[in-house]
Amino acid sequence: MKRTVSTLISLAVAGLLSSGVFAADEKFQLNLSHQMAADHTLNIVALRFAEAVKEKTKGNVTIKVFPSGQLGGEKDNAAGLKSGVLDLGIIAVEFYPSFVPESAVLVLPYMYKDYPHTARVLASDVAKDISKMILDKTDVRILTYMPMAFRQMFTADKPLNTVADLKNLKMRVPESPIYVASFKQFGAAPTPLAFGEIYSGLQTGVVKGVENTPEAILTISAQEVTKYLNITSHLEAPTTISMSEKLFKKMPKEYQDALMSAAADAAKFDMDLTIKNDTAAMDTLKTKMTVVNSDKASFKAAIKYDQIELVNTDKGRELIKRLTAIQ
Repeated sequence: MKRTVSTLISLAVAGLLSSGVFAADEKFQLNLSHQMAADHTLNIVALRFAEAVKEKTKGNVTIKVFPSGQLGGEKDNAAGLKSGVLDLGIIAVEFYPSFVPESAVLVLPYMYKDYPHTARVLASDVAKDISKMILDKTDVRILTYMPMAFRQMFTADKPLNTVADLKNLKMRVPESPIYVASFKQFGAAPTPLAFGEIYSGLQTGVVKGVENTPEAILTISAQEVTKYLNITSHLEAPTTISMSEKLFKKMPKEYQDALMSAAADAAKFDMDLTIKNDTAAMDTLKTKMTVVNSDKASFKAAIKYDQIELVNTDKGRELIKRLTAIQ
């Protein structure tokens, strides 16, 4: 018998589901939401993850992938996982500090040196501890962390030669407190907008710049409404494959193991594809925009971790110390 999440919720309300796991032949149809277009790295990874889950469960767990924010924005998706109305989501780590402030340590500017270092951090005990904190506080299980490309800054009217050029500039940032805090330290005027509102925000002048990965910029054609590609590499902002813990706990152990295994495989696939597609996207943008080799040292010097309220707690300071010790 196949059951959608809405059916499961209805049965639960009616008292027709036991608190135990389902039979091993129970079939599940799950929905996975993310924000990127169908040709973006994350959608390719999501489809690969879905296929692996289907294979590992002999077709008993199937996942339908909804790209391009069809099931709502990322902030809403995170809340949906928390409440249990969404099954799975590719949720960037920066959306979790709204629930667990100290999780922002994984999205601090200039925390990551390169992709191998990123992989080591995301596989560390620190990342596992943060997953546990998020699970305990939100009832959302992070199946795996996945690296994204290093983020750059794209501006409409002026180049960013040094961090001083960001002074009071209206920069679009994700709807996340860690981005707002970071860009305030850079001296900008951070303006949170949903991903789907970036193009119109730049077109109408609501914002004068945006920071994101080169591939994401191409996905929404933001190079049409910006002129300068400023190489800042200010953030490596990992994302996650996350799942509603309420649903996860209802699944047989072998299905839980299959989901975790498929997610781990997806993370490895994502790393290679991210590097490949970031290189290609950067090469494309360099032919369409004015490239500025920004003074990264000036940007890095502007960031003071101990002045970011989200992580300026005993736990936050402990996590930062452990993270910065990872070589």
